[in-house]
Amino acid sequence: MRSFFARAQAQPGQAEVSPAALVNLTAAMKPPKGIVAIGVLSGDAPPCIKSTGRSPERELFELGSVTKTVTATALAQLVVDGLVTLETAVGDILGPKAGRAEAITLGELATHTSGLPKLAPNAIGFPFWPRDPYRFYNQSRLWRGLAEVKRNEAAKFAYSNLGFALLGACLAAATRTPIGELLTEVVLRPAGMATARCQPCRRSGLVAAHGRWLTGGRRWHQPLPGAGGIDGSIGDLAAWTAANFRPDSTPLASAIRLAHRTHHQGGEMAIGLSWVKTDGTTWHNGGTGGFSSFVGVRGDRAVCAIASYAATPTFSLDGAAFAYLEGESTPV
Repeated sequence: MRSFFARAQAQPGQAEVSPAALVNLTAAMKPPKGIVAIGVLSGDAPPCIKSTGRSPERELFELGSVTKTVTATALAQLVVDGLVTLETAVGDILGPKAGRAEAITLGELATHTSGLPKLAPNAIGFPFWPRDPYRFYNQSRLWRGLAEVKRNEAAKFAYSNLGFALLGACLAAATRTPIGELLTEVVLRPAGMATARCQPCRRSGLVAAHGRWLTGGRRWHQPLPGAGGIDGSIGDLAAWTAANFRPDSTPLASAIRLAHRTHHQGGEMAIGLSWVKTDGTTWHNGGTGGFSSFVGVRGDRAVCAIASYAATPTFSLDGAAFAYLEGESTPV
């Protein structure tokens, strides 16, 4: 496969990312199979993108849980617009459908402090297939799951895919807009993510996926996409990274700042609205059965990466991304 390298011309006063830094970072993130693509930002310079794919501008990947940062920013934008608050309760939006989650607030869902488990209690009760685990978990099953879910109210922080699926459903109900349309109109297009899509039951057009649970390039269907249902190219992910690196360059500045603000502090880790904040870095990663993703911003640099290979004990994008953000990679 040929390599692709695109760098916008740097303007006076901008910090240009060196080609060597991109080459080294790409090599550090290269998976055993498939494609890796990265985007790097520094200072005021435009994003620099490098991919091992053939057509980076058209190759789509599952972004996995990086989707949560988009869903959380949509919540933040609705808060800025005065449609909801972080204290709005699930029951105030869903009524009886909220079940045992009725007292949970949207802010608690967005910070993983709701006490909800990672998966719904009826997640294993439906036809469960590890190669496509959410395929049959639709909204009606979510309502049934909420009727029997048990909250761990003693848990100060518990990462919950169920919580973000519910958050997406709440935002859709509050605006009377399908969640895919809502995320596209409120966040994806304003952030400049021109080809990103949130089509929960359409998985065509993705690059071939690889990983422990994958054979034949299978992808994940996500009828409740708020937790992980966005697909995008490296250009889309770089645009999202740039929006979070330089919020004032987008119409989402107030929402992004609200999402980045610390809403929960747990030891050395702070939580924004979905964003994790550790040692000066604001970040989130993602993983599905055959894809990995990472977005991080720190000081005067930012990085994003996607790979068509699932994270394993021997492969992850995170280590090289953190090293770059902390200045341990080839300097720019």
